[in-house]
Amino acid sequence: GGAALAAGWCPPPIPLPSLPLASDSRLKRPLTNSPDRLPCCAPFHATNRNCCRKTAMQGRVWAISAAATASWLACTGAADPDRYILGAQGQSCTEACALHGQQCSSSIVTHNTTEIFNEVGIQCSSTARGGEWWADNQPGYVSGKLDPNHGDCLGYIGVPESVDCDASYPSVERVCHCTGDLSHQCWFVPGGRQPCWDNTSASALTIGTGLSGGKLTPLETTLFAHKINETNGLLGQMNHFWSTCSPACERALIVRYYVDGETNASIEFRPSMASGVGFDDPTAPWGTRWAGLGAGNGMGQAWYNNFKVPFQSSIRVSIQSTDGATHGGFYIIVRGGLGLPLKIGNNELPPTARLQLQKFEGPMEPLEWLNVVSVPKGSSGQIFMTALAVNNSGIGGYNFLEGCYHMYDPADAPFPGILLSTGTEDFFDSGWYFNAGEFRFPVSGFTHGVNEKTVTEWSAYRYHEMDPLRFTDGVRMAWRCGDIGAAAPNGGHKCFAETLAGGGHKAGNPTCDHVISYAWVYVW
Repeated sequence: GGAALAAGWCPPPIPLPSLPLASDSRLKRPLTNSPDRLPCCAPFHATNRNCCRKTAMQGRVWAISAAATASWLACTGAADPDRYILGAQGQSCTEACALHGQQCSSSIVTHNTTEIFNEVGIQCSSTARGGEWWADNQPGYVSGKLDPNHGDCLGYIGVPESVDCDASYPSVERVCHCTGDLSHQCWFVPGGRQPCWDNTSASALTIGTGLSGGKLTPLETTLFAHKINETNGLLGQMNHFWSTCSPACERALIVRYYVDGETNASIEFRPSMASGVGFDDPTAPWGTRWAGLGAGNGMGQAWYNNFKVPFQSSIRVSIQSTDGATHGGFYIIVRGGLGLPLKIGNNELPPTARLQLQKFEGPMEPLEWLNVVSVPKGSSGQIFMTALAVNNSGIGGYNFLEGCYHMYDPADAPFPGILLSTGTEDFFDSGWYFNAGEFRFPVSGFTHGVNEKTVTEWSAYRYHEMDPLRFTDGVRMAWRCGDIGAAAPNGGHKCFAETLAGGGHKAGNPTCDHVISYAWVYVW
């Protein structure tokens, strides 16, 4: 604000959780001894350009989010349409400039001196090959400690008129030429926080976009954003997602849907688990009306889902690579429409319904409970789809499948609530630990199974379209790792003992080293 500018200081950018920190430890320390301010060179003009460049370029020590970048650059005046920065180790100049809301220029002018390194905060103590340029990831500074050229400044003499903005090298921090303010363009907004709406006609009833042969990068990037015209009075709904790229790329892909101006996405998914498939099982082709895998079998994968994501005012879809790598050959389509009815099975949901994705990932103790769905009292809704993936080191094998599903309606109803299944495989329409093998049916599926001496892996899905699980005053849907064998009031022998205190026993040796749970639930 004005007081900060008057004092000569600007608030620092605040890292957002959706933007991963780079591996360089320097990204985790502040620029000054003060943790809450950065030196500000405003007003920004030619006489203090080097000062501001050095200050701004040292921004490599921060993981800068889009919103924070915008406010910080505005404060410092560093929205210079033509500047040099030092990218993070292993980062391309396309990614480095995008982080600052700009695009990469392929032209780098060094005048055959090391001054360009001084401008980005690097003092060159040594050079490799006499400073001669020999690769597109140059000029650059070798920060990787295992690189034989560690500490050297590279390639500042004889730089070609045009270098490759997309080039990178694992141990090198590139000197990048960034130009233009692209904060209004979706593909150049890391974190996707800037307003960036599509140009669909106000009368159009179908919305969406696609990307052909693009890149999936570690920077969260807005793919599509649409704001409903207030005059048409229609509600919106996204209803189709599809993506394809290499198996490694699909494993790394995270998709987020920000509904009605959310700052934290209520829907964040990996395409495979959204389809109810754990462990990136490549079996293809298969599909239901809701989701499936159209290509795979060890080659490029193509996941899709047709989940209905309602919104009242706006929707924004972003994508991000979570493995730290940039993946090429990436294709994606998202689509939706306005004025569509929101029906799940035979039930038409109210216009205020919103889709939530409730997730869990981590270890569970034997007999530990997991709230697969948890909606507080006072809310109504309908559970749409659940998916579960479990693995262990072979101890107990499939004994965790003894776990029974319970539903508590209202959310504070006492145990045992409503018994939804007499075992895990029973819930997914199979039996006897899935002794008939994998299947992918319209309502339910057993999508991955390995049961060996040293490893057990399993995943499954179920849609509650034919058997809607509805509630009016909050709900809990619970599963646990294994179950207790004990006499039941109805003459059975399991699912009705909450603890071992009543004299029951563990059914086998249930072990859940790692569990992933996805639950899609409409709430209003």
